[in-house]
Amino acid sequence: MLTLAVAEMLGGASDDALDLACAVELVHCCSLVLDDLPAMDDAHLRRGRPTLHREHGEDVALLAAFALLNRGYALVAESSQRLHLSRYSPEELLHHLAQAIGTDGLIGGQAMDLANGGAPPTLADLEYIHSHKTGALFLAAAELGAMAVDARRRDLAAIGAFAKNLGLAFQIEDDLLDVLATSAETGKDEGQDASKVTFVKLLGVAGARSLADELLAFALASVAPFGRKAEVLCRLVEFVAGYGNLGSRQVTLTGAGGGGRTGDE
Repeated sequence: MLTLAVAEMLGGASDDALDLACAVELVHCCSLVLDDLPAMDDAHLRRGRPTLHREHGEDVALLAAFALLNRGYALVAESSQRLHLSRYSPEELLHHLAQAIGTDGLIGGQAMDLANGGAPPTLADLEYIHSHKTGALFLAAAELGAMAVDARRRDLAAIGAFAKNLGLAFQIEDDLLDVLATSAETGKDEGQDASKVTFVKLLGVAGARSLADELLAFALASVAPFGRKAEVLCRLVEFVAGYGNLGSRQVTLTGAGGGGRTGDE
């Protein structure tokens, strides 16, 4: 959704970015399969169904994860050849996805998350972990959407700032869901993060919400220069703002037009 919304905001057709959007989602699904494994979170539920390794075994889950990952790279390569971009090479698009996944992105964040199993992480540690895990995928999704329509470099930078803040806020809202929602409502294991240090455990519910709202305000400020063109991105921000309390929270943020925005999703 983020990839397509960015492409359309910058004047392109969503079809131009569709394969790149699918590539990010394939990587995302790969990360979920790996996250759920016994060596990681040992989760029982995902999207309201048994996790892949519980349904089909760890061997099949591992193969499926790597199949998803490889297909994601193939989609980026195929799409970048077809788009004939003037500002971005096929290698640059592939590098963006690789960076989001590798040691400077998702894998690096997950490694630090696992390494912190014996020592309580600080707020700075949590921000590092989740800006490299959740945040890296948000960044790849947004930047690939911009690159798909040959966006100017300065627009790419603004979109990147938006995505980083949105991604970290989304993770905080997800931490809130783990505390406030049931498995029936989320489709995931209830209290999956009970043994972990999360933003909610460090800051409390009110503090976590306050930090998420601050990040979302920064996200909106990043796309303010796009004016009304950024309306769909603003709606995504409002969705994330209500996500951590199953949509029942009233939030007021500074929107793309510079005035107050109220989200009651």
